[in-house]
Amino acid sequence: MQFDMTHPDWTKLREQFPTLRNWTYLDTARKMMPPLCQERALRAYWSDVTENLGAQAWSANGVAQARERLAQMLGAKITEIAFTKNTSEGLCIASNGLDLRPGDNIVLTNMEHIANLWVWKHWETKGVEIRYAEHIDWRLPLDAFLAKMDARTRIVSTAYVTYGNGYRVDLPALGAVCRERGVLLVVDGIQAAGVLAKPVAELGADIVAIGGHKNLFGLTGSGIVWCREELVNELKTPFVRVAVPFETDETRAARALEPEYMRAAHRFEGGNFNFLGVSVLRSGAEFIQSIGLEKIEARVRYLTTYCMDRLAKRRLKTRTPGEWSQRAQIISVPVNDALALVATLRDKYRVIANAKDSAVRLSLSFANNEEDIDRAVHALASEVPSGS
Repeated sequence: MQFDMTHPDWTKLREQFPTLRNWTYLDTARKMMPPLCQERALRAYWSDVTENLGAQAWSANGVAQARERLAQMLGAKITEIAFTKNTSEGLCIASNGLDLRPGDNIVLTNMEHIANLWVWKHWETKGVEIRYAEHIDWRLPLDAFLAKMDARTRIVSTAYVTYGNGYRVDLPALGAVCRERGVLLVVDGIQAAGVLAKPVAELGADIVAIGGHKNLFGLTGSGIVWCREELVNELKTPFVRVAVPFETDETRAARALEPEYMRAAHRFEGGNFNFLGVSVLRSGAEFIQSIGLEKIEARVRYLTTYCMDRLAKRRLKTRTPGEWSQRAQIISVPVNDALALVATLRDKYRVIANAKDSAVRLSLSFANNEEDIDRAVHALASEVPSGS
């Protein structure tokens, strides 16, 4: 379905999300509510498999088209994009593809999702130190990273947008420092993808891992990893992928002896693709492109600012910075017993939020509106003592 996005009709676009007919959904940082384009992609896949033996659903050409769409949307080269199962797999590709030595160190942060902690822990058994940049009042300024970096720092890994309070790390500034020192910057980009419009190639990162099930409108079990083109061939990978398919018995025999290995990020992909997941990711990228990432970011900026203003008027505190350059779609409201409150919001008010770090986490989409926010803030203010 095509829309005239010169001036997006957000009310019309909201109709693409049936979940919003019954719920006030403010939990996109966990999983995105499915848009109708996802349903159409699922139906088209099933129809092609049952009626046409998967001529499109299982085709390499379909995968190539999806890769091209995602590269366009993210501002990347096609050769820099590989399909993965999730963010964790992309981070694992980075963690296990690099050579470190005893005495080297890796700098993470103490605001990371556990997915960006576990993948690095194996290095400690090999004499590599893991350090943690410490947040300053729930912020991770450049100085927090510099305080932990030294001449033996080889990798810095951080979320672009933190999963808890939604702080946005200044990746271009951090990336510039890393590049000057010969340090690789590995990024968990899942909370930013589909929300922030800055091209991935301009972030200053070397590797960015992104799960597809949030604001890319994909399914769980699908995602991508972006790897800077100059780094692709330096990473070790357990997968072997040749550059040209085997067309005949003769070429198969020849290439079995002297294969031409893939020299693009596709080399991180082993075996058959998650064809269904790739197909749905493509539909999500097309949906996002039909609107425009710049317009999506502007809409999310407006809605989150509106939300923070309403929270402040009800004297509800937040841990999320007010400056747009330091946040994205997530707003963190510290409360007593966040888990119980989230359950109350769901059962009593039909408001879906999440509990993270002893706070209620509200995470918005461009499909939300002022009424959603007013309803959620009213529910919070009704259940939380003023000023607490």
